[in-house]
Amino acid sequence: MELIRVQDSDYKKTYELYMSFPENENGYMNNVYGYNYEQFLEWIEKKRNWSQGKELPEGFVADTTYVLNDEGTYVGVFNLRHYLNDFLREGPGHIGYCISQKYRGKGYATKGLELTLKKAREINIHEVYMSVNKDNPASLKVQQKNGAYIHHENETEYFTRINQIPEGASRQDIVSSFYSQYEEDVRLERSVHGRLEFATTMNYIHRFAHEGAKVLEVGAGTGRYSIALAKEGMDVTAVELVDKNIEVLKEHGKGISNLTALQGDATDLSAFADSSFDVTLVFGPLYHLYDKEEVSRAIDEAIRVTKKDGVILFAFISVYAIMYSNYFYGNWGFGQEENFTEDGRVKHFKEQLFTGYDIAEFEDLFNDKPVEYITTTGVDGLLEPVEQRGDFSVSDEDFKKLSAWYLTVSEKRELLGLTNHLLYICKKK
Repeated sequence: MELIRVQDSDYKKTYELYMSFPENENGYMNNVYGYNYEQFLEWIEKKRNWSQGKELPEGFVADTTYVLNDEGTYVGVFNLRHYLNDFLREGPGHIGYCISQKYRGKGYATKGLELTLKKAREINIHEVYMSVNKDNPASLKVQQKNGAYIHHENETEYFTRINQIPEGASRQDIVSSFYSQYEEDVRLERSVHGRLEFATTMNYIHRFAHEGAKVLEVGAGTGRYSIALAKEGMDVTAVELVDKNIEVLKEHGKGISNLTALQGDATDLSAFADSSFDVTLVFGPLYHLYDKEEVSRAIDEAIRVTKKDGVILFAFISVYAIMYSNYFYGNWGFGQEENFTEDGRVKHFKEQLFTGYDIAEFEDLFNDKPVEYITTTGVDGLLEPVEQRGDFSVSDEDFKKLSAWYLTVSEKRELLGLTNHLLYICKKK
């Protein structure tokens, strides 16, 4: 059983499914009720744009609609709203669904909601809001089977919540859960901002690491950097926390004798002796560390295992870029509350999944550390929010020019807050 986006589905079968739904049943509104097939195809194109946040009607939010496919049979639809406005927060919430009458009572709603919740986790929805009419106990039961509880109610509806972060979950649990569903292996290859991040980062690595250098990458993901550097003749050790990522890394690294892949946590590098590496790369852990003591311990461990005069590159995220990239879709207030205190200080807590920093705030983490500051640089500019535009286009020829130009401006202080990913580069004293 699987979910298929309506824009990727068999349109004829999806049309027939929608035509089996009433106009309004138990609070589910069939917005294409009475459409002929040509009108339905026009609606499909609108949904394609809406799923990308484009051409949204007033009051709408970006959403994705899926059909539930059981071995070629389309049995129901599930709509996932990517974020909430005030109306949705006090009403329908994130997810609406409907199963065709002839397929009800077979567990499809429960399974479809389970799959939709996985999609929600992939786009960092940690608490799902839903609602259900009080005269629809079957739907309430479906939600409760998926972990929902009744948050509050009025005369006609229950308003439910599903906490997608289990109580007592550790940072490691949350990060592993996210990356087990996220295609980290292709992140730096498919998007223009990902390609620029990789090209810029590799340029900075090459300034300090050369053939034969002993390199440690902490938070290696699926090995995009580690494998590339090992193929250049460096002696690379890659440490990664997430099971899925380390499996992919080991598979891609087969046959590369100068690449060692180990599972481990940035806050505990006790597997390595002091002063073991010429260059240490910490390329992900500080996106997900929130506790001040853990952040300091990860920094200390990276410094400890690096040789005297060796160079360490720490990756981090700008909190301002997080805001610009994610919260101009009718959800600014939520983003501001998520990332800033009332007096403007930056928040750091594990439920954020990704935590961002003010540039000076991150640099201040090293004030009492035995390192000499080299530079702070951006690696992907403001491309991530710009790339969401429908008219965005960068040819291969222009990408080469963009990459070269960006290196001339990547360290400009006035631009650092706009870039999503950054590097703090220092030398061990």
